[in-house]
Amino acid sequence: MSLSQSEQEQRDYYNRIASVYDSHYANPEALRYRTEVFDRFLPGEDFTGLQVLDAMCGGGENSVYFHGRGASITGVDISEAQCKFFQQRFPDAGIVCASVLRSGLPPASYDLIVTESLHHLHPHVEAGFQELIRLLKPGGRLLVWEPSSGSLLDILRKLWYRLDSGFFEDNEASIDFARLGRDAEDQLTTLRLQYGGNFAHLFVMSSMQFRLSPRVVHWYAPLLLWLEPLVEKIQGRLLSCWGLALYQKKTR
Repeated sequence: MSLSQSEQEQRDYYNRIASVYDSHYANPEALRYRTEVFDRFLPGEDFTGLQVLDAMCGGGENSVYFHGRGASITGVDISEAQCKFFQQRFPDAGIVCASVLRSGLPPASYDLIVTESLHHLHPHVEAGFQELIRLLKPGGRLLVWEPSSGSLLDILRKLWYRLDSGFFEDNEASIDFARLGRDAEDQLTTLRLQYGGNFAHLFVMSSMQFRLSPRVVHWYAPLLLWLEPLVEKIQGRLLSCWGLALYQKKTR
C-alpha cells in the first residue's frame, strides 16, 4: 500500500538520521533515563511473558526496558534503517517495517503497547491512536509517552522546531492528553496520567537536538537524573516537557 506524503517524509527523515539518532537515544545515559521514568510510573510491574508491541519503535529504545523484564517484544517502524538497529538489538524479537497506520498486524494481539511517537503522525494522530487500540487485547494496556501540549515548554519547543530544520519535521504536533482520553473514553479507561520532564529530559534524553556529544552527557547525566524527579514534584503540567499516560482497553 502506498504511503501518504507525511509518512514518506517520516520514513526518509528517520532513514537519514538513524545512526545519529541511535547514538543519542540509545546511549547508556538516555536508556537509564527511560528506565527511571518507567520504574517510577510502573512500580513493581511484572512484564514476564507479556506480548508487547513497541509502536514506532525506532531502534527499540523503549523495548530495552520491557525486553529486559521478560516481555516478548514486537517492533513496528516505518524506517528501514531504524528497523535494522532494532533487529540487531533484539535478534529474538519480531520487527515489522511498515507504517503503524497500515502495519497488517492482527487485531487484539498485544497485552501492552508502548509508544512515544504519536506526535510524529500529525495530522493522523487520531487514526494512529485508533489503530493501536485495535491491536490491543481486551483488558490490554496502552502506554503513551509524548510531548505535552498546553505547557510553556511546548511553546518553546514549537519555536525551536521552526528554527532547527536539521532534526525536526513540520508534520509533528504535541499531544493533548485530556482530549486523547476523552475522545476514546468508550474504548479505553485512563488508569494514570502524569506530566514531567525537565533538566534530564532536555539535556540527557534529548541531547541530539542540542548537539551535545554523548561523551559529554556521560559526565553530567548523574546529577540531572538525580535532580529530575525532585523538580517534577513541583513543576506541574504548565512547566512539563511530556505527558505519560496509561490506558486500559475496555472489555465488552
